[in-house]
Amino acid sequence: MDDRYQIPVLGKTFAIIELISQNGEGISFTQIVSTLGEPKSTVFRILQTLERNHWVEKKGDLYSLSYMFIHYGLTTLAKRDIRTRALPYLEKLTAAVKESSHLAVLSGKMSMILEVVESPQHIKPVSRIGSLLPMHCTSHGKVLLAYGVNAPVREFLAGEVLDRKTEHTITDLDDLQREIDRVRDQGYAMDDLEFFNEVRCLAAPVWGPDRKCIGALGMTATSFSFPSDRIGEYADIVRSIAGSLSREMGGN
Repeated sequence: MDDRYQIPVLGKTFAIIELISQNGEGISFTQIVSTLGEPKSTVFRILQTLERNHWVEKKGDLYSLSYMFIHYGLTTLAKRDIRTRALPYLEKLTAAVKESSHLAVLSGKMSMILEVVESPQHIKPVSRIGSLLPMHCTSHGKVLLAYGVNAPVREFLAGEVLDRKTEHTITDLDDLQREIDRVRDQGYAMDDLEFFNEVRCLAAPVWGPDRKCIGALGMTATSFSFPSDRIGEYADIVRSIAGSLSREMGGN
């Protein structure tokens, strides 16, 4: 490959990432500089940029790779397999509840819609494939916060603004943590008029090998066709179908 088309600072950044990845317990700034032989100022700026964007984390004097590499790796694997396998289950869910169904996966600090099956009804709220949606006010986002993130809500969403979408949106991190604890207790999550007025969503986790949450399967409906007294009924259906998909994906 012609070196004329290389970007030197990117090459140095990848070298730092590779070095950090080889030191599972972490590596110090001084060790990075001495190993790579790069100027301290260059290494410092690269580390500051990576840390600010959550690609590396610093504990004490040691740098290690952050959750971002894990999440994007899982997202990439999920996209290759789960979308294809999930489609029949989404079709089954839509047939059962006569509402739009969706599959979402974690993408950074957002929830990404990976697949959608639209409701046969004339009036239907539908998310577009590829949409990146906030986690604090969507049912699939809450599922991924509850089961797909190995960190407390306050830590994971540090620095993020919890935008108020409706009067029902949770905008306080402590309140959101309590909501996520409730999701873990009941095994599903609700968006109860929190992202759009007059729209309810319900989602449950999809499990992969080693009991890793690899996605969220759910339904979206107007509050007219999805009244609150049907939450229990729909939760049973969504959890059952998400469980079937989980078994196909190697979960239990």
